[in-house]
Amino acid sequence: MRGGKKNLRRRDLVFYLPVAVAGGFFLWFGVRVYNLGLRERPRPGEPVWREGPRVAVVRRGELGLWEARPFEYPLAQGPLRAFLLRLPAPAPGGLSLGEEHYIALSRICTHQFCTLNYVPDPEAGSLLYNFRHKRPFLGCPCHFGAFDPLLGGKAVYGPPRHPLPRLRLEVEGETLLATGHEVPLRPLEGGRAPCGRSEA
Repeated sequence: MRGGKKNLRRRDLVFYLPVAVAGGFFLWFGVRVYNLGLRERPRPGEPVWREGPRVAVVRRGELGLWEARPFEYPLAQGPLRAFLLRLPAPAPGGLSLGEEHYIALSRICTHQFCTLNYVPDPEAGSLLYNFRHKRPFLGCPCHFGAFDPLLGGKAVYGPPRHPLPRLRLEVEGETLLATGHEVPLRPLEGGRAPCGRSEA
């Protein structure tokens, strides 16, 4: 009888252990899918600006719709990589000049400091980032996060939770200038240096 009970317990272990492992995997997978694509992320609110240097970025008319211009904005901890984009409609925290709509966004991912790339082709983005979006976006090549410029830099896919910080834009004559940045300036306010991986 003892041998029978021992064998029964061993058979139970052989059965229940794979079931527990499989159950744990599917639980992890479900939470992962929820966090990547289904969990609601905060929308960018009305920006609070911090004054900064006045940096000329681009002249009006140089960018077509959905074109982007990379630039660097000087900060005390070093230059901040950023994009200025021309959009088809106004975006929160952007600048509208008649029918011209612009936004300037940090290129530093709010997840783990990687340098974002501009993805102008949503079809290519679906292959490169495993994320199908209806318009161009900023993508993180490190952990495949995505941010929507038309929504003010909102995180729309992947690990990032927080939107991208925006840079204030002003016009002087025919020139667009960056004149400050949004606070808090995620993720640089943590005191770590941004990584320079995947510079485009």
